Amino acid sequence: MTMRIFSSAQACGFGPVSKLTAISPLFEGATIDFTGREVALDFARRHAHRFTTINEGDTQRHEDVAAGLAEADFVVSVMDAELVFWAVRADVPVLFFDSLLSFWLTERSFEELAARAQLVRWSDDETARFVFDTLTPHERILLAHLLATRSYAQNFPGVAARIDSLARVGASHIQLCGPIVDRGALEAALSAPAPDRVPDLLINLGGFQNFFLDYESHNAYLDLLRRWVAELAATQPELRRVLVCGGAFRESVTETHGGVEIEYTMLPHKDFLRHLAHAPLYAVPPSLTSLQEAVILRKLPLLLPEQHYGHVTNLRALRGTAIGDNAASLIDLGTRFEVPEDDLEGTRALDRLTRELLSDEAEYRSFADYLNKRLADYRQLTNQERDAAVDEFGGLLGGPALADLLAHIGDHLTPAGRTS
Repeated sequence: MTMRIFSSAQACGFGPVSKLTAISPLFEGATIDFTGREVALDFARRHAHRFTTINEGDTQRHEDVAAGLAEADFVVSVMDAELVFWAVRADVPVLFFDSLLSFWLTERSFEELAARAQLVRWSDDETARFVFDTLTPHERILLAHLLATRSYAQNFPGVAARIDSLARVGASHIQLCGPIVDRGALEAALSAPAPDRVPDLLINLGGFQNFFLDYESHNAYLDLLRRWVAELAATQPELRRVLVCGGAFRESVTETHGGVEIEYTMLPHKDFLRHLAHAPLYAVPPSLTSLQEAVILRKLPLLLPEQHYGHVTNLRALRGTAIGDNAASLIDLGTRFEVPEDDLEGTRALDRLTRELLSDEAEYRSFADYLNKRLADYRQLTNQERDAAVDEFGGLLGGPALADLLAHIGDHLTPAGRTS
C-alpha cells in the first residue's frame, strides 16, 4: 500500500525547505503532500516535481494542517516544531530533521524540556498548547526532537555532544547523520555539461527571508551587496559575467557595469548547482546547506558577511579552519559589530548595523575596501590550498548517510506513533 506523507519546513531561508526536497526522493513510492508559507512555499513550488500536492498554509494554525494529518501515515518535518506539535497531538508518527542542533539556545535544562515534552504529549489540549507556547522558538525545536518518533541531526561541531545530552533525558531516538543535501542533484551537476554561459563569479545570497529579514523592508544586506557587486564589476572588467542568485530575485534583472554583465535571478536548485559545479569563483554567506553543497562539489567558497545571527554562530564554529579564517565578517570591522547573543536581537542588530554602512559613505568605503581585499586574497589561493580547505571542512561533517538511516523506515512506524 502506498504510504502517504504530510510535510512542511520552517520558513527561514532556503535551508530547511531545500532539505525537505532533498529528503523526499528517499521515500520511494510514497505520496508527499506539502503545506507551507513564504520562502518555503516559494521554493517548494519551484520544485513541484518533488511533491504530490503543494498548499499554502501556516502550520501554526490547526485548521491548516488538520486535513493533512487526518490522511497521513506519517509526518516529515524539517525544523518546523509547530507541525511536530500537531502531529503528536493527533497521534501521527513524525520524523523530524534538523541541520542546526548545536545552534538552538535555551536557559532551561534538558530535564525540564523532557518534562514539558511529556506534558505536551499527554495533557489536555489547552494545557499542551500552553506548555508549548511558553517556550522560546529555539526551545520548541529542542522539544520537537524530544517529541518526534525519530529525529535526525545533521553533523556539525557540537552536535554529537548535544545528542548525547538529549539521550541522557530519554531521547534515544535522535540519530546523527551526514549532510542533508540533494545527492541526486549534486551528482547530476557533476556529470552534466557546463552551462552555456558560466559566470566568472557566482554569488549565492540564499533565501534570506526569516522571522525578521524580508525582501521589502529589513533588506539592507541585499542593498549593500548589490552596491558592492556593481562597484566590483565597474573596477574589475576581467569578471566578465557575475551571477547573483537568491530568493529576493524571483524576477530576473540584468545590469551592465563597466562592460561586466550582472544577472540577479532565482534559479531552480538543479540549475544553480550546475552553475556552482563549473564557476571558478563562488561567494556565499556562512549558510551550512550552501557550504555542504560546495564541499561535495569540491568548491571552496569565500564566505560573505553574516546576514543574521545564525551566520554569526556558524562562523564562530568554523574559526580555526581555513574556510572560517579566510571569511569576510562584519565583526572584523570593529567592536560595534559584536551583536547580542540572541537570535532575534542579534539579527535585528545586524540589520541596523548593515543599514548604517549604507547611510554613512566613509563607513561604506571601509566595508567595500575590506570586502575587496578578502575577495582578492581568496582569488590568490592555489588549487592545493583550496583542496586542503575543502578536505578540512568536509572532515567536520561526517556521519551516516541519510538514505541508509531511512531505508525501510515505513516498516518501523506504527499507527500509535512509536517505533516498533
